[in-house]
Amino acid sequence: MVADDGTPLNHHLAGRIGLLTIVAIVLWNLYAPRMLKAIPSVLIGVSLATVATMSLNLDIAHVKVRDDLLSIVQWPSLHSLRYLMDPAIIGEALALALVASVETLLSATAVDQLHTGPRTRYNKELFAQGAGNVLCGLLGALPVTGVIVRSAANVEAGARSRVATLLHGGWLLLFVFFLPSILRMIPTACLGAVLVFTGYKLMNVGVVKELKRYGKSEVLIYGATLCTIVATNLLTGVLIGIGLAIAKLLYTTQNLETSLELDPATGTLTLDLMGIGTFVSLPRLATALEGVPPRSDLQIQFASLRHIDHACLNLLESWQKGHEATGGLVHLDWNKLHGITYHVRKDSRNATWWQKWLE
Repeated sequence: MVADDGTPLNHHLAGRIGLLTIVAIVLWNLYAPRMLKAIPSVLIGVSLATVATMSLNLDIAHVKVRDDLLSIVQWPSLHSLRYLMDPAIIGEALALALVASVETLLSATAVDQLHTGPRTRYNKELFAQGAGNVLCGLLGALPVTGVIVRSAANVEAGARSRVATLLHGGWLLLFVFFLPSILRMIPTACLGAVLVFTGYKLMNVGVVKELKRYGKSEVLIYGATLCTIVATNLLTGVLIGIGLAIAKLLYTTQNLETSLELDPATGTLTLDLMGIGTFVSLPRLATALEGVPPRSDLQIQFASLRHIDHACLNLLESWQKGHEATGGLVHLDWNKLHGITYHVRKDSRNATWWQKWLE
């Protein structure tokens, strides 16, 4: 097989170099002398794979780095600035911002579980990423994002503060500027092997058992996200997982439960409303009200109702008028019911201390 640029693709050789990299990393972690433990195992694996590739003169793909990095910097011109209002460009920019933000947040969450140092400040992280991407756009470079591999490498190397991130970028910049010839010796297969090894270390099969405690739906979302990432890509898998999580959230938080019971001694009906009543719950609420016989005495209880919106309130008001017009009776404390609506709770939180005291 031949690549687009005419380079032969010796996949079997590249696979062996990748396997050699993983074996070297594992063996170094297990059997390295204590005095040499400070040397990262990934560095040993990549170095050994590079030496083996160069010694055997293997015809496989290598890292491509330009000699003069400044020559590829492209400052924006007046001609290019006119595309800023192009809807297609704006759509692609928003898509890239979403992809980069999701990947950064996922990486930050995963890294926080690998160490006991300072936690990630997500707002500042996203702000810094946005500022960096603006600079990258001005220079004609690709957008940046946080990734788990570099972050995990810092943690494994013993990093204790965010200065490690700056040093990481600084070392990369020095190598790209002054030692591009060394970088071009590195086979891409060993870098892929580092990704595989890092991904394996980040796997946590035991998390499935923990998710079972919160219900089978959490395991389903986890499995669907995992399978979609493997079958397609990271972004698609994450979007599928977020979509399923939102669907579950809508079902659990927008769910209204009703219970209609009759007291044989007094003949009074009691309708108990529980959960959250929104426009999504209108069909269920209407069905419960339709089950009330005409000219009956109905007591509506809502002690377990956490929230109700205007759509459900309007339905209750209109139904009460119709029920009482036919000779029925409805017992309902409208003041307390309105008190659990969003705008009343908000006004109550914004009230001054003396207003609350007078209440």
